[in-house]
Amino acid sequence: MKAKITTAAGTFEFEGTEEWVEKQITAVLAMPTPATVAPPTEAKTKQASTKKPFAGGRSVTQPRMLATLLTSKEEVDSLRDYYTEKQPITHIETFAVLTLWLRNNKDMKDASVDEMWTLYKVLTIRPPKSLIQTFRDGKSKKSYFESAEENNGRYFITSFGETFVDHDLPIATKGGK
Repeated sequence: MKAKITTAAGTFEFEGTEEWVEKQITAVLAMPTPATVAPPTEAKTKQASTKKPFAGGRSVTQPRMLATLLTSKEEVDSLRDYYTEKQPITHIETFAVLTLWLRNNKDMKDASVDEMWTLYKVLTIRPPKSLIQTFRDGKSKKSYFESAEENNGRYFITSFGETFVDHDLPIATKGGK
């Protein structure tokens, strides 16, 4: 048996035994309509307020500036010197440089988009369109990152990433460096 039902919750199609299809239709009809759904709680409202529209209708959580990440002029100078020395070209390379700097200078075993956003702003360089995607690409395409144990959007630099930053940056030019 086949059945198609349209409700305020959407359109549903079922195919199977008559008994199973009738059970599915009963379940759909019992679903709350949008007007009967409870309003969001205050916590959900606050969480949703950090999301902004992104191309394609998706939403992304906006990164936060971490005012206490760099606590002195010496740290800022150290970060700038390290970034200038390594001369990363791509965002993935920049994330690797910044994550390694955080580990070596701030004893941070992993980093999130908030740390990357903050460091990009301090260095006054344009951040990538999707910060989290840069971590994901660095993980899947280059193996420079791995998800932290309690992921929560945090990544640590792998031995591949560390070796790349330590030994392959800056990338030699044709003129010979």
